[in-house]
Amino acid sequence: MTPESLEENIKSIAARLIELAEEQCWNKISHQLTFIVSDFSEFGADFRERRKLKSKINRYKTPLPLDAVIEVVKKEYQDLYDINLYIFKALQKETIIEIQYFRKSNMELDYYEKIKDNPPMLHAKITQPGYSLDGDKFDINWESGGGLRHYWKSFLYEFKYKRIMKKLKK
Repeated sequence: MTPESLEENIKSIAARLIELAEEQCWNKISHQLTFIVSDFSEFGADFRERRKLKSKINRYKTPLPLDAVIEVVKKEYQDLYDINLYIFKALQKETIIEIQYFRKSNMELDYYEKIKDNPPMLHAKITQPGYSLDGDKFDINWESGGGLRHYWKSFLYEFKYKRIMKKLKK
């Protein structure tokens, strides 16, 4: 990937992300896309805290069209190690995709020396709730609110999981 091919690559991976969401989620996913940009380091280190903070911070970001976001990402291009696309929120008339990047300069010095001249990697990812690991479709918006269906399925999953763990401990 080069700075010149960045926009086309992101369009392609965003299309694949929408396909993944349509396969794994029960929501109707709009193909009208807007984007927000995040630096991975702005959310902190602890996994649980990061997820909460990410949702809180991203809620206040203004979704932008792809061309505006590409300009932001191009400015950071030389320092980008990895670019990940996630669905932040799927609404009826638009889907907001988060473009989250990891910086090379945030890596350990030894590793930085190995990767400093490499182009960034690009991935599409969907974060799944625990109960979906059994193959159940889930709400794509579970991280940003979830809804009653999500809470019910999470409750049932926790109940089932705790019973299994008790049996294993005996």
